[in-house]
Amino acid sequence: MENIRKTLAVFAQQLTEVRIMDGKKTYSGYFTNPDTLIKSLTPYEDCNIYFVLNEIKPECIARDQKDKIIANPKNTTSDNDIASREWILIDIDSKRSAGVSASDEEKEHSRLIGLKVYEYLRKTGFSTPISADSGNGYHLLYRIAMKNTEDNKQLIKNFLNALSLLFSNEHAEIDTAVFNASRITKLYGTTARKGISTKDRPHRQSKITKVPEAILINSKELLERVVADVFPEDNNQNANVIGVRYERFNLDDFISKNQIPVKTVESYNSGKKYLLEHCLFDHSHTGKDACIIQSASGAIGYKCLHNSCSNYKWRDVRLLFDKNAYQKEYSYRQFRNDSKKEVFPQPTDEKIGSKFLKLTEIQTVDRSKIVSIPSGFEELDRKIVGFNKGEVTLWSGNNGSGKTTILNQIILNNAQNGYKTVVFSGELTANRIKSWLQLQAAGRQNTKPTKYEKLYYVPPSVGAKIDKWMSDKVFIYNNDYGNEFEQLFKHIEDLLEKNDIDALVIDNIMAIDLANLSNEQNQQQTQAILKIINITKKKNIHTHIVAHPRKAVGFLRKTDISGTANLTNAVDNVIIAHRVNQDFKITATNFYDAKLIAAMTEITGYSNIIEVCKNRDLGVMDLLVGLFYEIESKRVINTRTENPIYGWEYNEQQEITLTQVYNPGKFEDEFYKASDLSETEGVDQYGNTDLPF
Repeated sequence: MENIRKTLAVFAQQLTEVRIMDGKKTYSGYFTNPDTLIKSLTPYEDCNIYFVLNEIKPECIARDQKDKIIANPKNTTSDNDIASREWILIDIDSKRSAGVSASDEEKEHSRLIGLKVYEYLRKTGFSTPISADSGNGYHLLYRIAMKNTEDNKQLIKNFLNALSLLFSNEHAEIDTAVFNASRITKLYGTTARKGISTKDRPHRQSKITKVPEAILINSKELLERVVADVFPEDNNQNANVIGVRYERFNLDDFISKNQIPVKTVESYNSGKKYLLEHCLFDHSHTGKDACIIQSASGAIGYKCLHNSCSNYKWRDVRLLFDKNAYQKEYSYRQFRNDSKKEVFPQPTDEKIGSKFLKLTEIQTVDRSKIVSIPSGFEELDRKIVGFNKGEVTLWSGNNGSGKTTILNQIILNNAQNGYKTVVFSGELTANRIKSWLQLQAAGRQNTKPTKYEKLYYVPPSVGAKIDKWMSDKVFIYNNDYGNEFEQLFKHIEDLLEKNDIDALVIDNIMAIDLANLSNEQNQQQTQAILKIINITKKKNIHTHIVAHPRKAVGFLRKTDISGTANLTNAVDNVIIAHRVNQDFKITATNFYDAKLIAAMTEITGYSNIIEVCKNRDLGVMDLLVGLFYEIESKRVINTRTENPIYGWEYNEQQEITLTQVYNPGKFEDEFYKASDLSETEGVDQYGNTDLPF
């Protein structure tokens, strides 16, 4: 009963309907008091017990089954009885014969699919879900706050269909029928009973496996992002072209004509999935990580689950095989543009184009194709959607605020996600940077204490593995070559030409010699920042710049950052790092609500806070993101219990570790081999609590 009580406390509903199935009758009861509810369940312990997941309108308490359970009631909760949609249920269940419980092997298939879904949604920006063992499968429950409308119902349906097409396979599948607002689900803490309980197919108790420290609301935009990621809106590029009759694209003919290496084809109610032998853009991505999918409506998408290929869409696939695939639409638009005459015809420079450009002449930036590099800080990534390539972020903070610590963490997360970073530090030697990065990569489980208080080191054997893993992912500038701006950036540009670099860190701009750029200090900084922005856009990287404040202040503001105003005006993001101390607690309340600051500092107990002062897409955000500092590793982490595991730990122990955790030897399908699970979060021999189940 304690597990049932925990479930009711986690979901904390004002009004709960329980529904009971015994194979012959349906029973129902409405309750506002958990004790009354639990007591009423005693006679039905041998039945399957469920509860309504979303918020029920309070007037439903007046039904016949108030505070009691009755058989075959006149009314149970319908979609019209739901006040708002609070949860999305992702129900992963094994494929098996009807009317029987899952075997351990079948249930394991569900768990592995669940881990894949969890990792994909985490990288997309979703917060940590409530996770549960349903008895025969696994649940992921994401908090939302959406109105109970038909449009939102359709969005959730499309969202589940997209996940199903991506992750369902011949062994386990995502239930796409749980999109209705009045959805019931297993009352966690009760037993799942399918068929007769046997040794191989036992009845199991359902249970909540993990509840995050903070249950954060996921925006509607995140759901839309997943749907768009799987089924881009521009599938049928010629649909709106005058004179061009739209016909459903013949995907089978396209695959056959271009000899696309299809491994298997799987059909679902929501559509069809073509699993490929390898990714079409990187042939080393094998297994079942790449697929072409077509929804029941005909929309087509392409997906590779590897980070480095995650931005490739169906449009890219078509252009890969036919560079003129969208030429009809282009020709029409070009004809339309050319048909318009200039009001004041005058000579123009053909090299630079017209003096005044019409919107149709300006190349539209496809936001879906912009590569956004996640920071690894969940709340920050949810709000600003990572750091876009081609953009610049300015960082500032008082001494000891954690600027360098945070940026080092971002560098590590870049490496983990397959992004390469160049680092210039005018204050730290290369040896000091290396030691710092090693500590953060090692984690608390791999560091050792020194004889000095709060000072830890990385054993040489561990450091060697980290060095090997990071050798081609992080490049640190050798300060012996000087810090004169023009020469420094010639070296950086040369490296960018020779290597596929994704990010640049300049810590800090005040440590660069700008004297040759101008005689006036503000003009020096202006020229420097403009050149950095130009290189950033030209090379399509993201650049992080650190700038110190003019003076030590209690609560640093954007206007306190040292140098010309062009620094903050010209960049795309401005972020300030704060250390939570007594001065911060006092001065922060001058700019933010005192209750918010108290919650973040006294109740939550964050040690560091990131403040987003500016974001080019979203405006001035005034967003605060709390982090925890870990002494043993010098990490900053999302939660007190978070323990990120980086790729170096997989190098020598991957096969053994994954065999122990996932037991892939039970399966013949290569989808379950260790090599295919290297990107799955939570592979941790040290008991990492970040696993959902």
